[in-house]
Amino acid sequence: MQSIPVLFKEIIGTVLVSAIIGISAQAVLPNGIHLKTDLTMIDSESGETAVPSIILDPNGNGAETGSVTLYQAYITFLEGRALFLDARDQEDYHQGHILGAISLPAHAFMDSLPMLDALSPDQIIITYCDGVDCNASIDLAADLQTMGFTRIFFFFGGWQEWQAAAYPIAKTP
Repeated sequence: MQSIPVLFKEIIGTVLVSAIIGISAQAVLPNGIHLKTDLTMIDSESGETAVPSIILDPNGNGAETGSVTLYQAYITFLEGRALFLDARDQEDYHQGHILGAISLPAHAFMDSLPMLDALSPDQIIITYCDGVDCNASIDLAADLQTMGFTRIFFFFGGWQEWQAAAYPIAKTP
């Protein structure tokens, strides 16, 4: 039987080697976990919020992406130029959503592929979720870009700002 100090040294050595291998692998993988997260400041009606920076189109293929303010989302809504996608859970969607929005929970993205096939890749799409405490709209926008959609925007103020502004909403029984 090994003594406790020798066993302790072996455990520490194994943990250190594993950490070095893991960090090295993440540094060379194209989609690896970054040790430093870049932040982007997003303007919303409730002020500026720092969110993790995302690159929706790393190859610069002309994709039009980014955030929209409450005002921009509302004008686009009035003009009927965009499809609004609600990235929240079905239960939240049924309790209230932007009028005409379609429920597409970010966590169930793969279940919605048949619906997405019917859309044009250059359709203007605005994703939203609860508000500044929720990143599901950003995740959904990134997933849509991966699927080939080229005109994707996320409304970071989301449901909270839309509802507070008393803009048109709907509830689903």
